[in-house]
Amino acid sequence: MAAMAKPIRRTLLLAFLLGALPSYGHSGPPFPILVDQRVGPYIASVWTDPDIGMGTFFVILEAPKGGSLPAKAAVRIGVQPVSKRLPEVVYEAEPQSVKEGARYFTKVKFDKGGMWHTRILIDGVELKADVEPTPDGIIGPFASLVYVLPFLGIGFLWIKAALRRRSPAAASR
Repeated sequence: MAAMAKPIRRTLLLAFLLGALPSYGHSGPPFPILVDQRVGPYIASVWTDPDIGMGTFFVILEAPKGGSLPAKAAVRIGVQPVSKRLPEVVYEAEPQSVKEGARYFTKVKFDKGGMWHTRILIDGVELKADVEPTPDGIIGPFASLVYVLPFLGIGFLWIKAALRRRSPAAASR
């Protein structure tokens, strides 16, 4: 019985140590906040993944039917908390390589949750939308431990039942 307790203690210690490491959850894909909006010579869609800390914005530009896209657009994203506790910060979006149309990308800093006004400026034409940043999926050591506790409990009960089955002679004495 003592020989079996040592591996069990090692397994529990390993599970505790692994549970104490930060875990990274999947925060999900970007979602649209504006779709097929006419902006000058473009049809624009804006997608975002507004995580607290660093959020991302994608601006997709397409030509209207029968039209063509200009060579390059100036795309900027401005964000400001709805409460106006911070001044607006404007970020330049960088072009990305795509087969059709044009796509621009930028990362935006959100210091905490709550609603934020977003201004999308495409060649000086403005689109507006509000977004709500969410936690980025990182959970700390305490939450990891809470999530692993049910599994540890089931493992403990399974080991206890296995040990009882193994030694029926010891139980009959």
